[in-house]
Amino acid sequence: MPRNDTEALVEEEAGEDAAPRILDATSLPVSNVDLTPPPAPHDLNSYRWFILEPAVFLIFFARYLIGAVYQNQILYQTCVTIMKFNATECEPLLGIDRGSEADKKIEIVVQTYSANIMMTTSLLESIIPAFASLFLGPWSDKFGRRPILLTTFTGYLTGAIILIVITRITMSTNISPWWFLLSSVPSVLSGGTCALITGIYCYISDVAKERKRALRMVLNEASLCTGMMVGNVASGYIYAATNALTLFAIAGFLMTLALMFVFCFVPESLNPADIHTGSRLREFFRFDLVKDLVRTCFQRRPNYDRAIIWLTMVALTIAIFDMEGEGTVNYMFMQEKFNWTIKDYSLFNAARIVIQIVGSIVGMVVLRRVLKLSIVTMAMLSLACCVLESTVRATAVYWQEMYLGMTLGMMRGVMGPMCRAILSHVAPSTEVGKIFALTTSMESVSPLGAAPLYTTVYKATVESYPGAFNFISAGLYFVCYILIAVIFGIQKSMGSSSTYQAIGS
Repeated sequence: MPRNDTEALVEEEAGEDAAPRILDATSLPVSNVDLTPPPAPHDLNSYRWFILEPAVFLIFFARYLIGAVYQNQILYQTCVTIMKFNATECEPLLGIDRGSEADKKIEIVVQTYSANIMMTTSLLESIIPAFASLFLGPWSDKFGRRPILLTTFTGYLTGAIILIVITRITMSTNISPWWFLLSSVPSVLSGGTCALITGIYCYISDVAKERKRALRMVLNEASLCTGMMVGNVASGYIYAATNALTLFAIAGFLMTLALMFVFCFVPESLNPADIHTGSRLREFFRFDLVKDLVRTCFQRRPNYDRAIIWLTMVALTIAIFDMEGEGTVNYMFMQEKFNWTIKDYSLFNAARIVIQIVGSIVGMVVLRRVLKLSIVTMAMLSLACCVLESTVRATAVYWQEMYLGMTLGMMRGVMGPMCRAILSHVAPSTEVGKIFALTTSMESVSPLGAAPLYTTVYKATVESYPGAFNFISAGLYFVCYILIAVIFGIQKSMGSSSTYQAIGS
């Protein structure tokens, strides 16, 4: 085998019988010495406070601008193509004007079928992203967070373009409502909400200092909720003033702005020295990544760390199960129970989000900073608010009671950020991506059970008690409260650990 210059130099100077001598860098020619300076340390102070929040705001603004109008298009096409009613009878289902009592009978028949389409959409947007998320977390720990964000935003934009094309077709001819499922395919293949949430929270864990991590997550949640609020409010007014095609085009434009913002202004959060080289696509489909993820989440840890991680992940999954299930039938419930139009529903959701944002910020400032409530206590308080809100919604007779329930649930927006802050404190920084990935994967799988359960309950009770599904939500939120209360007990009994002091302070 050919020798290199260093080996030859050692043998020439030492002779055959002498022991080999190790050469240091100073004894070699300058040409053989690597003079490349080491990578600069990752400076967290270089990240501005609102580096990612504008893109989060824009993408959720666009998605919730589409939401209710998308469902109305499915209801209308179901009415005219599947149920074979005429266009005049089906027009109230577009949600622009309130229908008569006769229209409500048609609405019940149409909703029974269209609920299956909504359920299929929820399942489609859950199964594949949940599977992909198992690869995303470990992959992002190696290759960075930015590619995940860019891919997810591109998927949402492509789906909006497909929805615009389908809506343009329906303006000249009626088509099967099942065609609308095509608009979900690009976001599903790019990871959907599962990948988006994984990327966002991994990014925040990378760039936020430990003491400010919970606050940064709440600020991200506030920007997300603000986008939802503005989208909900604007949706009804834009739809009433224009049409579905124009509204979807505006949403596509907003998604384009969000993608351009991430591309131009969101840098990679990982240290360049920690990013691996090689084929990113080939590495993504390695099952070793999934094995590593499972090993990380199930490995034994000091004290009760593993129990805290799993209790938190299960609580988050159950909470998402509730939200996804409610989202499947909420609009139909409001429309049936209180005869609300899209504008009424949009205003209610907007008011709910405003209350949620105010409750989250006031909670962080007053309860967390002034009264010094711990992260775990804040999570318990938010879940108690969720139980109260769902109970009031379940027993509501008048529409004003929906606003009462919304006010009682004003702290619900704190739950997600606080639970993820618990995970980021308990898990080492090198494992956060894997644990967040499994968490979001579990959250994405939850609609597999939530959508059929809530749809089945709603269909069975729509004529007698349409709000019955809210009792399911109240019970499950109470289970989440018990799980976080167990963590509270562990933290109090093991408070000497620095990790438990972090989540208990």
